[in-house]
Formats: sequence, C-alpha cells, structure tokens
Amino acid sequence: MKIYYICEFCERVFSVVEVEGEEGEVQVQGMCDECALEMGLVAPASLSQHFYS
Repeated sequence: MKIYYICEFCERVFSVVEVEGEEGEVQVQGMCDECALEMGLVAPASLSQHFYS
C-alpha cells in the first residue's frame, strides 16, 4: 500500500511511503518542509540534506 503525504497549504505530495499490507492508497494531510520553513515553524538548521557517495 502507498501512503501519500499531501501538504495542506501548497497541496503538493511531499512524501510517498510504501508499506506492506492491503493494496490501496491513503492520503495523509501534513505540511511540507518548504511551507513549514516559510511559516517559521521549522528552523533552517533542522532541514538538513544528506548526500552520500
């Protein structure tokens, strides 16, 4: 089953998680990092990106 996290402000899918279980799709409302940062709810340091080579 796929779970789609949709930002309640910009209405874009910001995360997709696939879990074992019955086939289907579930939409979960939340807030993407970009909107959270724009609204001042998240400090920029906590939105770190990790790159591995």
